[in-house]
Amino acid sequence: MPRRARTARCTAYRTARTPAPFGTTSNSSPRAGLPTDWQPKTWDDVLNTARTIKSKVPGVIPLNVYSGKPMGEASAMQGFEMLLYGTKDTLYNFDQKKWVVGSQGFKDSLNFVKTVFTEGLAPQPKQSLDPNWGNKVGSDLLPNSKLAIALDGSWLYNNWLKTGAKPWPQWSDVLGQTAMPTQTGEGKGKVSLSGGWTWAIPAKSKSPDAAWKFIQSLQSQKNATKYATDGAQIAVRKDVASDVGYKSSSKSTQFFTDLVSVTVYRPALPEYPKVSNEIITAMEAVMTGQSAPDKAAKNYDQAVEGIVGGKDKTTTTSN
Repeated sequence: MPRRARTARCTAYRTARTPAPFGTTSNSSPRAGLPTDWQPKTWDDVLNTARTIKSKVPGVIPLNVYSGKPMGEASAMQGFEMLLYGTKDTLYNFDQKKWVVGSQGFKDSLNFVKTVFTEGLAPQPKQSLDPNWGNKVGSDLLPNSKLAIALDGSWLYNNWLKTGAKPWPQWSDVLGQTAMPTQTGEGKGKVSLSGGWTWAIPAKSKSPDAAWKFIQSLQSQKNATKYATDGAQIAVRKDVASDVGYKSSSKSTQFFTDLVSVTVYRPALPEYPKVSNEIITAMEAVMTGQSAPDKAAKNYDQAVEGIVGGKDKTTTTSN
């Protein structure tokens, strides 16, 4: 359900969620001898499928995982954290109120990045380091069957609507969806990270009551449903999620909505942007071969200690 949150700076209402799954192009699956309803259960399933595609479908990029500084938060959230949160580890221990360092899950996630780039399962590093790479994935690689598997999110198909940057009417028939699996199938078996935004009233607004009434109008069940349906958004309200019009707005709507039940969020803490930058730095060092995963992880740990104010602000325990 939507939340109304008051802070010293503003009043905010409504957070939109965007779960991040795998998108798979059915054009590549038959050519590689793979099922069109591919449902990986572990990281190894993902890697082995990418290896099969590389072997049997030359000229197609097997797997895209955003990585490196130019892609910014897409690398941190859509790439690395989708891996990390599929392990037994996390970025932050909320019980201890400390940032996690020295975790095996962090190293394993970097090793996954190393594997896909060193084995040629991912785009070439120079491609992934293109600041426009995210746009190319949505506007060229997937529509033109140049990419088999994309670790991305529900927002991607905004590009393919009639009003989008790259209308692609066939996308829902050609592109399948499957959840990102956990490392070895543990836990709930799948991973999703979500982000969002809010309608907000500045603390110094001259007409806060009028602004609040406007937000209430925006967030009526009818308007919230239209916004989610027309904008290819994921419902954050149960009465919207159960609406027949919303549920039938796209073939993938129910799939993405169901992922909300397993989704997690990035730590909404002041230090996070700097921590995120260190994640991206570690990824880029590994993907370009400048650093081994263990060394990159150690550098990350040291950087985080400096960001958050010392070793006493960190822990080696995720839960």
